[in-house]
Amino acid sequence: MTYALSPEPGETPGRERRRSGSHRRSKAIAQLPWRQLSNPYPRATLISDDEIEAIHEASLDVLESIGARIYSSEALEIFARAGAIVDMANQRVRLGRDIVLNAIRTFVSEVRLTPRNPDRTVMIGGDNLAFATVLGPPYCTDIERGRRNGNLADYCDFIRLAHHFNIIHMIGSPVEPVEIPVPERHLDMALQTLLLTDKVPYVFCQSRERIHDAFNLFAIARGETLEEFGNRPGTYSIINTNTPLQFDTPMATGIIEMARFNQPVIITPFSLAGATTPVTLASCALLANAEILFGATLSQLVRPGAPLFYGAHIKNIDLKTGAPAYGMPESLKGNQIAGQLARFYGLPYRSSNFNSSNAADAAAAYESQATTFAAITGGANLLMHAAGWLEGGLCSSFDKFVLDIEILQGMACYLDPVRVDADTLAFDEIAEVGPGGHFFGTPRTVATYESAFYSPLVSTTQNYGAWKEAGAIDATARAHRIYKQALAEYEQPALDPAIREALESFVTRRRQEGGAPLN
Repeated sequence: MTYALSPEPGETPGRERRRSGSHRRSKAIAQLPWRQLSNPYPRATLISDDEIEAIHEASLDVLESIGARIYSSEALEIFARAGAIVDMANQRVRLGRDIVLNAIRTFVSEVRLTPRNPDRTVMIGGDNLAFATVLGPPYCTDIERGRRNGNLADYCDFIRLAHHFNIIHMIGSPVEPVEIPVPERHLDMALQTLLLTDKVPYVFCQSRERIHDAFNLFAIARGETLEEFGNRPGTYSIINTNTPLQFDTPMATGIIEMARFNQPVIITPFSLAGATTPVTLASCALLANAEILFGATLSQLVRPGAPLFYGAHIKNIDLKTGAPAYGMPESLKGNQIAGQLARFYGLPYRSSNFNSSNAADAAAAYESQATTFAAITGGANLLMHAAGWLEGGLCSSFDKFVLDIEILQGMACYLDPVRVDADTLAFDEIAEVGPGGHFFGTPRTVATYESAFYSPLVSTTQNYGAWKEAGAIDATARAHRIYKQALAEYEQPALDPAIREALESFVTRRRQEGGAPLN
């Protein structure tokens, strides 16, 4: 069975395609219901409180004595007004400890994100946990059509998948539609996201104009003015610093504008032990922490209490190839150490589902399972790149997206606490069956046979004979079939026609004005 995955001739990219009943499977995909997840378990602690304090103190020393370079005159002026030592000629800022400590005092520990559909609101921080799609790759792939440049049709299909699967709470930018001119690309991406899903959208902080375009569209989708949009956080963005100790103009502009409009920014240094930091994980954590505090201080100087997330990226490179070693043991430790640091500052913690594999294979699966488990046990509140990441972030995979959905659903069930009481101990049931019996036919088993345990999406418990008879389809091929089925089952969320018209009119006007070229 095949499905049309790209728009038919004459069809607008991103619009829902009408699919006849013959395109649907007789049985819909069984999945978990939409819900905000919560982590009830103690968090992993790899290093001691004294060692966390040592990283904190060393970070303050770095910012005070070494400082950071920031290529933004606006940011330099903000720091100068706050009393920092600013070398305007070299664009270098040294922050006194008091400035950083005052900023830390204004951090907020929880953020509510409200998209155009308030029923899809998510809380980030505390015990709350949310999953967001892969974000940013220029390529995409699946086992049927192979690896290709990102395009708007594939972008839209990723958004449809993200909307269809309830375990995804927030939208990233799953693949870059490279056929669209850069000045207009952000407009099409934001528009199609708002048309195809009602979950929390993402904004790229590449220039002030592009940020404001996205904010305007998100405000229109919520029936608000731009000023009203700033009263309630409804989007998020990532700022990847240039480790060691550098922030370029778009990074600084992104932090400033997100703070001004009260939208959370995830400050995530690209810290790689052996490349952008010394080889030790301790020094990698130190530089990452210092850069986060630098960016966070800028955010709080713009607007005290502006929401932000701690997004440390503590991992190593493979010293033989120079490539980031995603999914390796050091990155698992980094996930958990970063969680400890985020809790030390009382900030929501962002981590990621990473892997280094070039295909949706066993390595991709076990590396993703490991990094996801380490992130969640480390206390992550937001798991970025939760579904679809391949090739160290260069490629989004439709097949891997579904394999990751299986991992995420399994983690959601793992987070459900085990109840131990008289009912669940089931003493009377054990006594009734007695020695040598079985529990297949007991009233409790019969009554709960569909709901007692997690029902896998991709995994199978078939024996070899049954699996062979069914076609001997491996997990990646099964995931491929499920992604096709999910697209067939997808239903576009309702949107007021007047709001849709306003969104499209805004995009048309901005396109006629030339869009927003990168700075």
